[in-house]
Amino acid sequence: MSSRGKNTGVRKRRKKVRNAKAKEVDGIKFRSQLEAHCYRQLREAGIPADYEKHKYVLMKGFYYDNSSYEDNGKTGYLDKKKHKVRDITYTPDFVDPQGRWVIECKGYANERFPLKWKMFKNLLMESGDPPVLYVPRNQKQNIETVQMILQLIAPTVL
Repeated sequence: MSSRGKNTGVRKRRKKVRNAKAKEVDGIKFRSQLEAHCYRQLREAGIPADYEKHKYVLMKGFYYDNSSYEDNGKTGYLDKKKHKVRDITYTPDFVDPQGRWVIECKGYANERFPLKWKMFKNLLMESGDPPVLYVPRNQKQNIETVQMILQLIAPTVL
């Protein structure tokens, strides 16, 4: 008999990446093989990158001043007015330590990604000097991304 629908007391950790297999390279645990491949390409090209070290607040959390009746599936249909609405945050996969580019490896995007990505782009635009953004969806695009970054960071000869 399946335990589906029953509270077994064991909480399963939700995966952040859909259909992805975690991979460890150089002691770094990547959420997907695509991220690990991107890391290896960046490393082989000698491009420094921070992996999931930069967290951006896309929208600050707040307290709602009136009643808000909601059912989160656990506590029932209750007034959530006293609960804080949490920050909406975004952590890109790879960020240039000098702020020139950002890579978000996306094999299969979840339903939240398009909205968060638009909010992230808006936040970067408001900062005044937005980096170049890359969203490779496969290994071939990872390789293309690294080639474009090499061109971006190459010193210009006058």
